[in-house]
Amino acid sequence: MQQVRRSGVVTWVVVVLVVAAVSVALTLVAVRSSRPDGSAVAAPAPSASRTAPRSTPTAGTSPLGIPAAERPEADEPSSVDLATTWEPPADLPQQGRLLRVAVPGTTSHFVARDALLWLPPAALVADPPPLPVAVLMAGQSRGAGPDDLETAGHIAQTMDAIASLNRGLAPIVVVPDQLGPQSGNPMCIDGPLGNSSTYLEHDVPAWITSHLRVQTGAAAWMIGGFSQGGTCAIQLGAGDPARYGNIVDVSGELGPTLGNAARTIALGFSGDAAAYRAAQPLAMMARHGRYPATAAFFTAAALDHKYGPAMPVVAARAAAVGMHVTTWVLPGARHDWAMASDALAAGMAWLEPHVGLAASG
Repeated sequence: MQQVRRSGVVTWVVVVLVVAAVSVALTLVAVRSSRPDGSAVAAPAPSASRTAPRSTPTAGTSPLGIPAAERPEADEPSSVDLATTWEPPADLPQQGRLLRVAVPGTTSHFVARDALLWLPPAALVADPPPLPVAVLMAGQSRGAGPDDLETAGHIAQTMDAIASLNRGLAPIVVVPDQLGPQSGNPMCIDGPLGNSSTYLEHDVPAWITSHLRVQTGAAAWMIGGFSQGGTCAIQLGAGDPARYGNIVDVSGELGPTLGNAARTIALGFSGDAAAYRAAQPLAMMARHGRYPATAAFFTAAALDHKYGPAMPVVAARAAAVGMHVTTWVLPGARHDWAMASDALAAGMAWLEPHVGLAASG
């Protein structure tokens, strides 16, 4: 695959990227409609009936439907090179399992709707290995929430395809509600609109490590999302590299916003302009210094003239402070879930070798 390297940024110049490999096993075409002229039909509105219901526990599962074998041990490893050590057992399922789980805001007191949890086939065997973690977030719009990652983003289908290419190995995916019950925009900060930052940096990881067999090091954890979720991803990845060592930012903005700076400062930062400026990812990166252990995947749609221009700016700054940056502009794409689904598939496939689940190169 041809690559161009400039200032520490790897720019993919082949349209197919890793999506081509993923699409071998995906059937996204069957579930993503298009008009006769090839333009995308709007993604369906989220529907609880199309996502995982709260599971009825069966033998060998917790009350949440999580296999009992997933119960974490006292001293899970920080990272494991499963690409070279994993031998798929005879009981390896062909597909993962999608669940809906409650992740309480114990420390943050943030009120969140249920999260989605996808467990790869390797997590469903009798003796599962500790796996990496991917925390993904939806964008912000009326009625938006975690279910969008499945109803419009087809995340379970995408992850099943990736796992099928890697002997059942894939990160455990958690899709928390960073928006709150009214699908508001607390902007992944702690403020008058809710302590979303503490929820994502403390409550969500604490729930994951207490319920699932996961690797504990930052190199095994990823934060990602689409649109507002992508903005949150670079905020949290830049602000907490000791937790999230990998970032997937799909069409994120330059920083947290409620439409304009004045409104954002007034409503989100209680009028504190200095706090607003400090919360911008570019400022966070400059303040932190070097990020030699962080890898980041940035994507934008070629026809997205509103959000797209932010990507090269943020990616260039990330590369300048030492992040290992990959960028991809999707030709002919717009800021919608058709683009986001492809970009997230590419980002998740990109992640596999970074977290030791597939051979690199």
